[in-house]
Amino acid sequence: MNNYQTPVVEKDTLNRFYAKVYAFFAVGLGISGITSYLCATSFLPQTIRFINGFPLGFLGLWIVQLILVLVLAAKARKNPAITIAGFLVYSLLNGLTLTATLLHYDINTIYVAFGAATATFAATALFGVFTKRDLSVVGRIGFIALIGIVITMLLNGLILHSGPVEYLMSIVTVFVFAGLTAYDHQMIKTYYEQSRGTENTGIAVFVALQLYLDFINLLLAFLRIFGRD
Repeated sequence: MNNYQTPVVEKDTLNRFYAKVYAFFAVGLGISGITSYLCATSFLPQTIRFINGFPLGFLGLWIVQLILVLVLAAKARKNPAITIAGFLVYSLLNGLTLTATLLHYDINTIYVAFGAATATFAATALFGVFTKRDLSVVGRIGFIALIGIVITMLLNGLILHSGPVEYLMSIVTVFVFAGLTAYDHQMIKTYYEQSRGTENTGIAVFVALQLYLDFINLLLAFLRIFGRD
């Protein structure tokens, strides 16, 4: 009897793990979206003053976000409470920093970019979940390509100031994060198995962070593509 029940139980607990991951993912996006909306509407004067008047403070927000990502990676298995709190704070801070980018685009461009990012994310997520292929190579190549993108974008922003280079890198970014989205979704089951089916909340939050970063980077890439003059 137990031999027949075990696969059902495993599938049920795996599905709950998926649900937990997506719940945190949705909460993170919701916090960032609400924060950006409030900063761009109700608190627009204060937001502009902060961005223009305190560039070092704005840079500090990026540094804090980077530190939070490292903390989440280190504490995911050991301290779920800290992981959850860190993810919520990260989502809030990222909403603040996203506002500086979103203010450069009109609302129609934001809607189109959001729709394109959502469609790309959903399609590649489904592929990652249901494909029988091992996407480990895609993950490794995507990570290496991401390093190249960051270096190229920094050089372009600081030295070249080339519109075509930025446009090309935005297109490349879409393909890279489409691949990483598929890979990260395939890895959800692996993370679940590594947690020995305990539905570790900290791990679920860390996976949600990875999906969150995939989506945000897709959104930013599509904004640069559709918002190009």
